Amino acid sequence: MKIQIWGCRGSIPRPNPEMARYGGNTPCIEVVTSGARCNKLHECNGNCAIGGEGNDHGNNDGHRIILDLGSGAFDLGHKILGEMFQKKHKLDKMHSESNDNSSSPVTPQPKFGGSILITHTHWDHIQGLPFFLPLYLPQFEWTIYGPRGVGKSIQETLSGQMQYDYFPVRLGDMKSNTIYLGLSEDVRKGFWLGDEGASTSIKVTTKFLNHSVLTLGYKLEEFARVPPSDGSTSVCRLERGVSLAYITDHEPFDHALANGGIVDSCLKADCHHLTADQSHAQFLKDIDIVIHDCQYMFSEYNPELGTKSKENWGHSTVEYVVEVAYYANVKQLLLFHHDPQRNDDQMDDLLQFARHRAEELEKKFGYLLGRTPMKVDAAREGDVYELDPFVFIDPEYSDIQKRRISCLSIESDQYTTTPCELTVLLGFDETEAEPICNELLSSGLVFEVKVLRNSTDILQYAKDTHPFLIVLDEHLIGSTGIDVCKEIRTTMGDWGRDVSILIIGAPGSGELVDTVGSTEESNEQTLEWLNVDDFIHGPVSLAYLITRIQVSLLRMPLRWQRAPLPSYELQRLLTVQSTGLLDSPPEERFDRITRLCSAMFDVPISTLSLMDYDRAYIKSQVGVPGGITETPRDVTFCSHTILGDSIMVVADALQDERFADNPIVGGPPFVRFYAGYPIRVIPPGKKDKVAIGTLCVIDYKPRDFNDGELQALKDFGAMVESETELILSKK
Repeated sequence: MKIQIWGCRGSIPRPNPEMARYGGNTPCIEVVTSGARCNKLHECNGNCAIGGEGNDHGNNDGHRIILDLGSGAFDLGHKILGEMFQKKHKLDKMHSESNDNSSSPVTPQPKFGGSILITHTHWDHIQGLPFFLPLYLPQFEWTIYGPRGVGKSIQETLSGQMQYDYFPVRLGDMKSNTIYLGLSEDVRKGFWLGDEGASTSIKVTTKFLNHSVLTLGYKLEEFARVPPSDGSTSVCRLERGVSLAYITDHEPFDHALANGGIVDSCLKADCHHLTADQSHAQFLKDIDIVIHDCQYMFSEYNPELGTKSKENWGHSTVEYVVEVAYYANVKQLLLFHHDPQRNDDQMDDLLQFARHRAEELEKKFGYLLGRTPMKVDAAREGDVYELDPFVFIDPEYSDIQKRRISCLSIESDQYTTTPCELTVLLGFDETEAEPICNELLSSGLVFEVKVLRNSTDILQYAKDTHPFLIVLDEHLIGSTGIDVCKEIRTTMGDWGRDVSILIIGAPGSGELVDTVGSTEESNEQTLEWLNVDDFIHGPVSLAYLITRIQVSLLRMPLRWQRAPLPSYELQRLLTVQSTGLLDSPPEERFDRITRLCSAMFDVPISTLSLMDYDRAYIKSQVGVPGGITETPRDVTFCSHTILGDSIMVVADALQDERFADNPIVGGPPFVRFYAGYPIRVIPPGKKDKVAIGTLCVIDYKPRDFNDGELQALKDFGAMVESETELILSKK
């Protein structure tokens, strides 16, 4: 793995003589895998046929991965073009010689390009994209990954800065073969990058960071294929050789840790209930090189500075990062995302401070944790770091031998299907297909979307083409979705048993079609037997359905849970409707309460919402973008709040499995904190309270509620309940 720094400055480019040593370009990192290489290091004596004469054990060009496209991408693009022309010249010469010697094989044309991993779409991380020349040439093939949203795809977001008002060339005018894929957090399975036939591959895992917009950190682990020692033809095993983590634009989740303390926190941690910062440290465990945002020092971040404090600006302090990296047993830490106001001399001082901090940690915790001294440096433009993934083959590297993964085949754990080859079959008779087709085709995730209504046609198409994903309505022409699923699973071989199938329940039914019995339990057993990925009970919003399809295509876990219906749903709906508040105009008695909530809790958004059958009607609001008056029920957090009888607090939505993929978290209004009180009233003629809606407060940054704030929100909620019961008493 070869790593080169092309840009490491944060926020804005600084072409300043006083910043020349560390560089002024914004973030861009190039990573190139080790490529094809002979694994018999002690037998070939350097005389390898792999990769051509003169290479070190047959090394040739590996897979190129680019981390962010800040202004540093401009120079990287020119370097890549130069490499392409050199290689084409060499191949043209070889081809010319082969024409003179008919026995010489024709040299295949190489593929140029690679993978681009975008952490987030703030301007300093994508401003080099319009000037990255390899995107303009048809000889290149790129896959661009970035945080997956629902409101906008990564492709739409990137094209924003290339609209005609800002730039003369549009994203669609680029001639390279480029695919855009959205990613979510995946700290375990990840996905694989690398060229077919190469002797190494990169496993990429992702983690959400704490920033003002949806941001991903990337971990790259290079695995080497090692043939069986007995010379057999069995599949190669994989050895984890070297690793890199790229963490930029991240702030401590717990601001109290900005001045240190994460080591003590981790030592006391319950491994089953990690805090967000402890989980962040866990993600970096045993990494060889960590490139981490260290834009500030605690002296700049300190909240006591008031308006001059850098707290909540979305970046880390050196004190926090050095401790996180040390506890995680990182081998080398590179300070990154340098403050645009920090010159070279100040960077030298910052680096010395970080090194001294690491030395102090070693003195205090080295014996206790068994850590080796961590190397600390600061990223500089032009610096190159080389990590050998085959280093474990030398017996003296016994510590790396412990990383061995025996009997692992990359083919068994790899996402092998090229995205542009994917097809999706939509068996829709009740669900509107056009918006889903448009979203999938524009996202770059699929090559073809086929829509059919008749069950016979659906089965024939499935049998003939073997689509990657099948989505079925509960009711179809001629049959049911479960009947079609049963036919595919039982009559279409291995593909039919394994293909992902989603079934959309008919709106309002809340029940499965009974194909094997009369009980709900038997229906659930049927679904389990048929290996249905998910039965989506209606009604369902377009945003949720598209997200569910996207995560199935990417083979990723869905981090967006739709709230189940309360057991007393019918009574609850009748009570909501009896208030007469649905679709009613604003009223000062309620607006006064939401204004007080917004001011008292210092939040940008406060709402009073009533939960209808398929939507949340916003009766009163402060700060809701666009002044919208309703949201789909499965999108709103309030649908979960009404299930309980106490305040529901979500300290950080990106860390909550129920909401991380929700479109209002990954897109506008970018909800990070939520606290909601269930509005519960007694229906006329009844004795027990039912929840009809919520009073909630929302923030764009993670936070928590203390006991006093919880009580205050409860008091405001009681005021809403009194007003509502007064309305009901007059009915």
